[in-house]
Amino acid sequence: MSALESMIANTGEAPMHPSLTYELPAPSTAVVDRKQSCRAYPSSASSLSLDNTRTVRIRIGGEDFVDPSSIRLMFTIKNGADGVLRPVTGPFGVWQQAYLRSSGVEIDNIPYYNRWHQQMGYLNLKREDQLAVGIEGLGTNLLRDNGLYEIGDIAGQQAITCMHRLHFSLFNAGRLLPVKYAPLEIELSMVNNVTDWLDTATASSSGTFTLQNIQILYDAYTLDEAVLQSFYSALLKNKVMSVGTMGMYQIVQPLPAGASTFSFSSVRAFSRLAQIWLTFRGTGPRSSNFMCPGNLPGHTDVTNGGIQNEAVPTARLSIGSHNWPDPFPVTTAAEYYMLLTKALGYTPNLTRKCFEQDAFTIVWDLQRTPGDPTSAVSTRSGDLVRCDLSNLSNGATECWMTLISYNVIAIKESGVSVLS
Repeated sequence: MSALESMIANTGEAPMHPSLTYELPAPSTAVVDRKQSCRAYPSSASSLSLDNTRTVRIRIGGEDFVDPSSIRLMFTIKNGADGVLRPVTGPFGVWQQAYLRSSGVEIDNIPYYNRWHQQMGYLNLKREDQLAVGIEGLGTNLLRDNGLYEIGDIAGQQAITCMHRLHFSLFNAGRLLPVKYAPLEIELSMVNNVTDWLDTATASSSGTFTLQNIQILYDAYTLDEAVLQSFYSALLKNKVMSVGTMGMYQIVQPLPAGASTFSFSSVRAFSRLAQIWLTFRGTGPRSSNFMCPGNLPGHTDVTNGGIQNEAVPTARLSIGSHNWPDPFPVTTAAEYYMLLTKALGYTPNLTRKCFEQDAFTIVWDLQRTPGDPTSAVSTRSGDLVRCDLSNLSNGATECWMTLISYNVIAIKESGVSVLS
């Protein structure tokens, strides 16, 4: 018997193969009495336009538990002109500022929500998830032959009803929410500059639209009376329901014209800083322009199907005396993509050309144990977070830093608090 065969023999007998197991799953009806599909409507205007009411507020409350992963924002986009309405992202691109609150406590405050959603809720998704976003949103949203994304248009005076997820931290936590003690208050404001969502460059383009029939769809669960009373009894005894979330804090700084080097720093204190994302914008829409601030391979004058020498920025992150990566900075597009997949934990639906031209991102994952945000870095001692960039081109005008931290939403009988 070989050493391998001996090791296998010593592991003992394997359990019954799943295909040969005929036991029925244990019923869950002892916990959940009923699931109901619900709708919530704005407490203010349900129709928005750029030259009138621009902000919508919707509240979700009640006695049941809400499944936040089921929440969809649905509305009708009405093209108000004869020209073609040409969005550059999905329907989420219409929102510039987004808030999530609970009983007045701010959980999420996301400026340029459209850019955040485009990055984390579309570009970095797997293929099957991108297909779902396209069907719920504005058409195909598929990769074209040139490696870039295709978004559906809306003909003159026509309308389309679509929906999208809301990419808030609490909605991605994987927990049912007791909205009796943690009511959800969602506030969304439209873009200030229409070109951040629409392509208006051609003469036949429309820049006029309204949002109508805004509502939120979600699933609510009615728990068994005994289970419900045990939850509420614990809260009434000053116990806490803790929900771990990944919150974001976003900073944007202009890049000096003609500069080949740049340092981007932050002094914000986090108990657990898990990831840092850097993206760049040229002169395109803020919701969709994720450019590589260098000369991209294969996008200039080349012959015989070849590619030119790549020129991506050189980047290194430092927090106090520690550097990421160590000992040398990142200098290639392949390594930047590898860092992105490590941070995501999966491979997104991106071609190389799309990554470099349409979705370029620099990511540092600061978690000591992959997938465990509690093992991330603390910046409470005042360590400066600094990103040093070199080999920049003249194309980039803005640099965006997104800090992802591990937060805990503490739900009590008296209300909600955020621990960060």
